[in-house]
Amino acid sequence: MKDISQGINYFNNADFFLAHDFFEELWVNSDREDRKFFQGLIQVSVGCYHLICNNYSGAVNQFTKGIQKLNDYLPSYYNIDLVEFTDKIDRLILDLKEYFSNNNYKIDFGLIPIIKFN
Repeated sequence: MKDISQGINYFNNADFFLAHDFFEELWVNSDREDRKFFQGLIQVSVGCYHLICNNYSGAVNQFTKGIQKLNDYLPSYYNIDLVEFTDKIDRLILDLKEYFSNNNYKIDFGLIPIIKFN
């Protein structure tokens, strides 16, 4: 099992660009079993980056792709609680969709989850 703690630290400290780079390096060098997992983390990291840069459609796109991949690893993978993590990303997607239907709606950046170990 690869050490992913540095990527999680980047993500949890809202350095989504570095988290993306870290997980991408793991993805490139991963075996078949781990590839979609790391790709999902990459896409969620990119989604968070888009979110904080106010690119909401890009965020929804990346969140949706990432969640689809991470759902294949529920409930836990690499000792990460993926149920809570994916539930919170799903909540962000709903929040963003509410924004699209009501431009006065304020996105709650506090909904960005942290990655927790089991």
